[in-house]
Amino acid sequence: MNSYEQNLIFKIAWAYFMENKTQQEISEMYNISRAKIMKFLSEAKELKIIQFKISSDASNFISLEQKLKTKYSLKDVFITPSNTNNLNDTIAKSAAMFIQENLCEKDFLNIGFGDTVSKIISNISFDDTPSTSLISLTGGVNYYLSSLETFNRKKPNLHILPCPFSVSSEELAKQLYKEASISEILKMSQFAKMTVIGIGAISKYDTIVKDQKLTPNEIIFLKNKGVVADILGYFIDSNGNEVEDSFSKKIISTHFNDLKNLKNVIAVAGGEHKYEAIKAALNTNIIDILFTDENTAIYLAKD
Repeated sequence: MNSYEQNLIFKIAWAYFMENKTQQEISEMYNISRAKIMKFLSEAKELKIIQFKISSDASNFISLEQKLKTKYSLKDVFITPSNTNNLNDTIAKSAAMFIQENLCEKDFLNIGFGDTVSKIISNISFDDTPSTSLISLTGGVNYYLSSLETFNRKKPNLHILPCPFSVSSEELAKQLYKEASISEILKMSQFAKMTVIGIGAISKYDTIVKDQKLTPNEIIFLKNKGVVADILGYFIDSNGNEVEDSFSKKIISTHFNDLKNLKNVIAVAGGEHKYEAIKAALNTNIIDILFTDENTAIYLAKD
């Protein structure tokens, strides 16, 4: 390789990696073909003119993700920074990007309920995935899908349980489960490519509490029984075991044990107030993929 060619490789590598110029722009700058630019960039790597290093922050994230994958037998973990103005929004957007990249035409996507799930759905564009279907895992999700109406864009097919999340009695709940309009949608969930759920923490931040589905006295009672989290309205203790309660008998919801039979269950949650709840949810062995923030990941990785 002559000195001119080597110098040209330096210039092309600098323009591409340091100045963020496109291959087309470099082609016009030096009047050479894009094919030759690609060849020179490849040679720059071989000659170690360009050497890639992973930043310490990225390295920390990758190390944390690997620890959590091993500890909780997860397929994958995605960690976002904790120092953000709106942690919930940041985690939701990250999950939405992952889901959108993995959605294909005519796929089914199961959805739970809550603000985080709503934010995820609002950040997914269904324009490139015709006939995508959203399948609700619980009743009472229409409120959380209102964001789909605020954008002038293609909407997915909606298969929503035509009932409230909770009803007045256990007997009524049992009767509703027998209705074809409900049982058929619950059966459809078995064919979903991905399932998105939130994790409740039985605190003032939890959707069930904010929506006043639980009274303050009921919250105290549940905590005294060892409840630290809920998944789709079912309560669990710190070991991930279900804690039976009268409330759970009056809801229309896919039981969290049935989630074990679904593909790619994605949990999206973060923040200090949810540390124990997320750990408990991971102990159920239901979750396949976790989206959370760095501080939460550090807590979860502790022995």
